Amino acid sequence: MPDVLLECRQLSCGYGKRSVLSGIDLRIGRGETVVLLGPNGSGKSTLLKSISRSGPITGGDILLSGRPLASFSHREVARQVAFVPQEESFKFDFLVRDVVTMGRLPLSNSLWDTPEDVEAATEAMTQADCLFLQDRSVMALSGGEKQRVLIARALAQGAPLVLFDEPTSHLDVEHQLVVQKVVRHLASTGRSTITAIHDLNLAPLVGDRAILIHDGRVGMDASIQEVLESRLLDEIYKVEFVRTKLDSGRLAVFPK
Repeated sequence: MPDVLLECRQLSCGYGKRSVLSGIDLRIGRGETVVLLGPNGSGKSTLLKSISRSGPITGGDILLSGRPLASFSHREVARQVAFVPQEESFKFDFLVRDVVTMGRLPLSNSLWDTPEDVEAATEAMTQADCLFLQDRSVMALSGGEKQRVLIARALAQGAPLVLFDEPTSHLDVEHQLVVQKVVRHLASTGRSTITAIHDLNLAPLVGDRAILIHDGRVGMDASIQEVLESRLLDEIYKVEFVRTKLDSGRLAVFPK
């Protein structure tokens, strides 16, 4: 991997005495689109939170561009890593455009929004298909609308690494495809993405490489095609899958 953006070395994470992840080794290159697969409780969300330095690291190292994550200030981390959570509770009656523009705070040296901030926020809302919501209160949005606002906020941040934790869970089919376009656009600009996702048949649309998490460890790290073909998938999910090649050439998997 010629240009490594993110590296985890023997990473362990946990809550109190409960270990969630152990001995995680992975490397993500610039411009890579990676998906995290694994059943509920396997540690996908914990891994993403740890990479964004909001999670419980108990051992090992995370490096960004070769530099230990622990040496970054919180503002420096926010300039390097954007995180889209599964959901977020808004406690204040902000307008959508204000929430999205907050993504620019790590880059700002002023109390006021610059023309560059406004332009970046507008572009981000356009990409996430929520520009028409910009004058609405975030307290009045549906779950899917909120999810698109969180995606727009992360895009406005301009970080080279964007983490998505189940970004399609509240979205209809149309907007699931919006997420796919967002991820592919980020890759085309040299930014890297890691997307935790449950829908195995959406995974090939949002990534080229899959990391399969099992019992807090990396069970497999390969192309999505290889992971979907592997019988390890059946073992880890405790489901027997039927595999079908679509007309497009993409592999689809369904429970038998």
